[in-house]
Amino acid sequence: MNSYNLNKIVKKALLTILAGICIGTGVGIILYANIGGDTITVFQDGMHSTMSISYGQASRLYNLVLILIAIIFARKYFGVGTIVSAFITGYLIDFSYELLMKTNLNTSFAIAFVIFMVGQVIYTTGLSILISCKLGMNALDSIIYKILEFIKADYKIVRLLADILLTLLGYLMGGVVGVGTVISIVCTGWMIDTFTKLIKRKA
Repeated sequence: MNSYNLNKIVKKALLTILAGICIGTGVGIILYANIGGDTITVFQDGMHSTMSISYGQASRLYNLVLILIAIIFARKYFGVGTIVSAFITGYLIDFSYELLMKTNLNTSFAIAFVIFMVGQVIYTTGLSILISCKLGMNALDSIIYKILEFIKADYKIVRLLADILLTLLGYLMGGVVGVGTVISIVCTGWMIDTFTKLIKRKA
């Protein structure tokens, strides 16, 4: 292996870790905003409520189940990045959320909305970096990209349908749904698609 290939692998590995940090921190910020989580967070919040476990534990359990599905049905898009990001994400959710909660800030809805959007941008940027690294997507996107091999559809549409399904299931389990959830349903797929294209152009 020459130095160029080694540097390329190291760069991708570091970007994968950065992606996991962004995803976990973004979700922690979204939870702190408390105006309704993103779609996956609503589902994990439902798990958190139903099973009486932390948000981070719910995230790790969710990722474990989807990773197993991805290994079986979407191995082409599965890789070390899938596992690394999933492992990091759960701990970063708990860490960032608990850190923000210690600030004890009394925020208005307008400020909470801004906090949510910051979290949403960080979260979707992390997912976009993970897709662009090609060391393994997050488990959900692995499954979505596999579905796109069989149907002629836009990523944004399939992601939207997946987000709606996750939100409904999460809500039925007790997950908190709010204005932020609606924004997430509408924007997440579009933001990931846009950020992924921007990252690929600059790569």
